[in-house]
Amino acid sequence: MANTYIFNPDNDLALANGDMNYLPPRLARRMAMDLALLPAWYADDGDAVLIPNSEALYYWSKTSTSNILSIDINWITERENVPNQPLLPWGWNPALVKQMKGRGLADEYLPTLNKMCILRDLSSRQMAVDVLKALMQKLSDTHPLIGEATFCVTEEEIAHQVTSYPATMLKAPWSSSGKGLRRGQGEFAPPLSGWCARTLAQQGGVVVEPLYRKVKDFAMEFYSSGDGAPLTFVGYSRFVTDANGSYEGNLLMADEEIECELSAYASQETLHDVRAMLQELIGERIGADYRGYLGVDMMACLVKRENQKWDMCLHPCVEINLRMNMGVVAHIFYERYVTKGCRGRFIVDYFPTPEELKEAHRQRMEEHPLLLSPDGRICQGYQPLTPVGRETQYIVWALINEE
Repeated sequence: MANTYIFNPDNDLALANGDMNYLPPRLARRMAMDLALLPAWYADDGDAVLIPNSEALYYWSKTSTSNILSIDINWITERENVPNQPLLPWGWNPALVKQMKGRGLADEYLPTLNKMCILRDLSSRQMAVDVLKALMQKLSDTHPLIGEATFCVTEEEIAHQVTSYPATMLKAPWSSSGKGLRRGQGEFAPPLSGWCARTLAQQGGVVVEPLYRKVKDFAMEFYSSGDGAPLTFVGYSRFVTDANGSYEGNLLMADEEIECELSAYASQETLHDVRAMLQELIGERIGADYRGYLGVDMMACLVKRENQKWDMCLHPCVEINLRMNMGVVAHIFYERYVTKGCRGRFIVDYFPTPEELKEAHRQRMEEHPLLLSPDGRICQGYQPLTPVGRETQYIVWALINEE
């Protein structure tokens, strides 16, 4: 049976809000509209993708995309009913359930109220805190791992954790891509205490972690079949963040190359044992309650020991993203459409005005012309993954085999 896809990047905000009548902020709505066609790169032949209007398809046809994409998509605009077949959104939230029900999707393809409550709880950072604790208990004696996190439900608990370390990272239970984060510097005072009070009132908790000396970001991506079977390992994600921890993009590389690169920071045995334990620990927690992709963010860290020497350690569970994510999109795009052995960048870009985006797009096409191998895969150049229209401010693009 075919599936239906929708790109709803406001999912974590909607989960934090919890209201079925939730309205995303303007930029989140802009992003959803500009990048609506992104699922075409990870859907399968004959699947449907929900898009806001047919205008996006006009601009889609003006790019080189039609020469690259190797599958047929059933495009469904907002004026049409959603096909009665499984829906695989970026992530599930109560507002999306109401929206899809209003567009004719049968109840059998929608989470029940009880199921939605379970999915919301599983999507909280509470699960990452619990999984990290279990990982450390099971593997830290035999592998160089580091990591601790506390889920606090009172200001007193937060204050104790913040003042226990020289520097800390505080996180709201539901947020993503570097949002909903604050840094602590050893004291619990405004404006940090005010942010914590608001987050406790709105989301019921705050996660506090020691701030580590990060060297490298990466993730392991998994797939849950939704029938209680063990998680499937999909591949690695080598992503990059800015100084504030916000996601910027992915490096496009083969899994074997990523694992080879990571071997400078963690042994293959450590990576494989962590992977197997994550499949077990997350699998037993989500059971048959979730179908779809999920990612576990990790980082290699430098840790100063009592002898003042620095050791390299692996933080095996910084975040668990129980939803589709850009790391999976980058991985699938590379596997399907990029020549093996080539490297590149996968970028999610925002521009203050449509004119600035159009100019950057024009320059990239001119400076990095697209080259295809005989089998139709990209071997060099610039490839937009989403169309550039009159009002576009967000774009996803890839640049292959060029600095």
